[in-house]
Amino acid sequence: MEKEIKKYIKLMSGLILCSFGIVSILNADLGLSPWDVLNQGINKQIGITLGQANIAVGLVVIFIGLYFKQPLGSGTILNVTFVGLFVDLFIYLDIIPWGDTYLKQALLFIEGIIIFSLGSYMYISTGCGCGPRDGLMVVFTKMTGLSLGRVRLCLELFALTAGYFLGGKVGIGTAAFSLTAGYIIQFFFKIFKEDVKKIEHRSIVAEIKMLKKYFSSHSKQMVK
Repeated sequence: MEKEIKKYIKLMSGLILCSFGIVSILNADLGLSPWDVLNQGINKQIGITLGQANIAVGLVVIFIGLYFKQPLGSGTILNVTFVGLFVDLFIYLDIIPWGDTYLKQALLFIEGIIIFSLGSYMYISTGCGCGPRDGLMVVFTKMTGLSLGRVRLCLELFALTAGYFLGGKVGIGTAAFSLTAGYIIQFFFKIFKEDVKKIEHRSIVAEIKMLKKYFSSHSKQMVK
C-alpha cells in the first residue's frame, strides 16, 4: 500500500508541475499548446476561467472516450480535475512572472515547456490511466487504422483551429510546443531509465479490485 501512496504522490506532483508549466507558457505570451489555445478560446467566449475551460474540455473528451469503450483510470479523473484547478490557482496567486521582454518571454517559455514535460513524465509513468486527450487519441487510432502520430496531429489541428477562431493565442510557441514537447517527455523517460512502452495503465475498475483485495487481506490479518 505504501508503494501505491508514493505512486499517487508522484502523480499529483506531476499534475502540479504540468499546471505550473501551462501558466508559465501562458505568461510567456508566445502562443499556447493546441489544446490550451482551445481552452483559452472558450475562456474568452464564455467567460469561465482557463482552468474551468480545461476541465470542461477534459470531461467532454472523457465522455467521448467512454462512449467508444476507452478504459477510464483514476489518473484520468485526477488529471481532468486538478490540472484545471491548479492552473487557476497559479493564475490567482500570480507567482509566475510575465514575459515583458523578448529574452524573458523566451526563458519563460523554455522553463514552461521543460516543467510541463517533467510533470507529464511523472504523471504518465505512474500507470494510473491515460490523460483524457491521450485516451481519445488511442480510440481514433483503433477506429481509423491511422498511426498514433497522425491521429494526434489531426486532433491537435482540430483543437488549434477551433481555439483560434474562438480567440485563443496562437504564435511561434504553439509550433515550438507541438514539435518539442513529445521529445522532451521522452528525454525524461531516458534520464530516469523508464520505458514508456512497458507501462501498463490500470483502469479504475482494476484499482478498485486491488483496494478491495488489500483491505480484505488486511482485515483478516487484524482478526488473527
